[in-house]
This record gives sequence, structure tokens and C-alpha cells, in this order.
Amino acid sequence: MIHIKRGLGTAALALAALAALTAPAAHATDNVPCHRTTKKDLTDPATGRVWRGTDVMYCNLTRGHVPVYATRSPNAPIVGYLEQGGDANWFVTEMKGETFRDGAAENYWWGSTMADDGRWGWVPEVYFAGGENNEDDAGLLMPGGHTCAGVCPPLPFWAR
Repeated sequence: MIHIKRGLGTAALALAALAALTAPAAHATDNVPCHRTTKKDLTDPATGRVWRGTDVMYCNLTRGHVPVYATRSPNAPIVGYLEQGGDANWFVTEMKGETFRDGAAENYWWGSTMADDGRWGWVPEVYFAGGENNEDDAGLLMPGGHTCAGVCPPLPFWAR
């Protein structure tokens, strides 16, 4: 009986070791997520509609003079810049877009914000501190609250 238990224990250890060898590598998590949620009244520049009390979050950027693009594409025109790095800049949401590359870093997640010149656009999350390539920010909200079935209010301008 003791030999059977030892044999089962050895088999269990062998299976556990095999599982550890074949398990996929764990993904890193964003260690500098966006934070400090606050509310702002945001005005749609095209229609003048005011979205009162919209949640925005401050996100740490790796540097200053970060470009803000008109759409979620590296080929889109730059509409402005975020001059300060660190956590001086707020964002409304994040969405997937085209992959943006900066050296070895790449990301297809983009954060929606207002550039320092007052124009709205998208910042590639390759400029966000923390996280890995093609990883979304762990704190920034996605626009899931603005989707619905049937009759919906208009999609907010920052999520188009």
C-alpha cells in the first residue's frame, strides 16, 4: 500500500512538473495604471453638446511633448501635444486602434484626451508608463458604458 501511495505521489509530481513546463508564460500587468478619477464637463467641439460630470483619469506619461493624433492611427494628422510628462494629463477612455511603434515599444491601445491646444484626439499608449507591448492600461476605463442595444443616446465624441 505504501508503494502505491509513493507511486501516485511521484506521478502527481511528474504531472505538475510537466504542466509547469508547458504552461504559457504569464503576462505582466500594468504596474503604473491610470489613477485619480475626477469629473469634468466635456463639450463636443462639433455639436456643442456638454457631457456633464464625465469621469476622467490621470495617466503617467513616459515623457513630455507627446503627440495627440486626430484618430487612432499613426498616419493620422497630429492635432496637438501634451507638453508635460508624468501624471499631469487626464484621459477619458481607451480603445484599440492601429499599432503605433516607438523603437522596440509598440501598442495598439490609444487613450482619448484633449491636447494642450484644446483639440481632441488620441495618444498611443506606448507613451503610458508601465505595462508591456500591446497591453491596455489597467486603470483607464473603456467606453463600455456607452454601448447599448436598441435606441441609444449619441456616442460621446471622445469614443468615436
